[in-house]
Amino acid sequence: MKKRFAALLVGLMVAATGLMTACGGGTSASSAAPAASSAPASSAAADSAAPQEVVSFKMVGNNSSALSTEAAKKIAAIIEEKSGGSLKPELYLEGQLGDNDEDLCTGLSEGNYEMLLNAEMLFNWAVPEWMELFNMAFIFEDQQHLQKFWESDMGKDLGQMLIEKYGVRAYLDTIALRGPRYLTANKEIKSVADMAGVKLRTPNNAGVIASWQATGANVTPVAWGELFGALQSGIVNAQENPLANIDQAGLYQVQSYLMQTEHQYTNYFMYFNDAWYQTLTAEQQAIISEAIDEGFKWHNEQVNAEDEQFLKSFQEKGMTLVTKDQIDIDSFKEKIIPALLEENKDLYPEGAYEKIQALKD
Repeated sequence: MKKRFAALLVGLMVAATGLMTACGGGTSASSAAPAASSAPASSAAADSAAPQEVVSFKMVGNNSSALSTEAAKKIAAIIEEKSGGSLKPELYLEGQLGDNDEDLCTGLSEGNYEMLLNAEMLFNWAVPEWMELFNMAFIFEDQQHLQKFWESDMGKDLGQMLIEKYGVRAYLDTIALRGPRYLTANKEIKSVADMAGVKLRTPNNAGVIASWQATGANVTPVAWGELFGALQSGIVNAQENPLANIDQAGLYQVQSYLMQTEHQYTNYFMYFNDAWYQTLTAEQQAIISEAIDEGFKWHNEQVNAEDEQFLKSFQEKGMTLVTKDQIDIDSFKEKIIPALLEENKDLYPEGAYEKIQALKD
């Protein structure tokens, strides 16, 4: 009896063990696997949503002026701030990647970097006939007139040509204005008649030379680095440049009179490698645009304030200022504009001058 009971007990225990192995053990293993993987999956999703991908890119310049360099630094800081750090400009603004405009522009076109602060070099390549017109005197009335041109359909068309020819996009909604060009000489000049016999230095540029030859001046192209010596020695006795350039070269030491002709307006652009620009989202492009608008607005205010300081400084250093209201500007235009429209009409597109003048307020 005891033996049969023991055998029955052993049988029941074996059966129970088999049932647990077949059912309970298998279910525990399969239910544990999803539990183990679900926690990390949730954590991974949270991790991927938290940090944004950082887009690093190079912003390049060649220290064209202290103010333009500072403006670029402000633009970079605003981009990083507005993007929450997801757009990260790397700055090379003081010639670290080269100080030759041609090399810098080529590098941008080839995609060696993504953004470039520079003057008109790229447009000189893409649309040289338009740039010759811009180099002539009294084409633009003031800074607002120049900005209005680049915002117009004409400006946008030139920008599109730049993209098509060199794969470079210029930001045209806001430009970084340079101070207007002034005439300096060793005698007072109040009308175009006073230009007779003046030995005027100009850069070696067809549009500039044509403008000043029309005034009756004896025009001599002289390299920028040789200008101070040429004025000092009397090879030339007059020149024209923005006030910042006059200050930088110390030309107030070798010139007695400063004429507020404001005869030419120029600017810097922010350029993009267009292939890179197209990889950005609309939101990223908007952030960069806003930053450029803010940075260039600051720059333009500073340029005008700086010019006011230069005018005071030059007078303190002995120069005589001949203000715009003392100069017969129309007498200059009466000589220069007909020469532009007749003798030099092959330098620029037909009808371009008239279209630009139509943009004036």
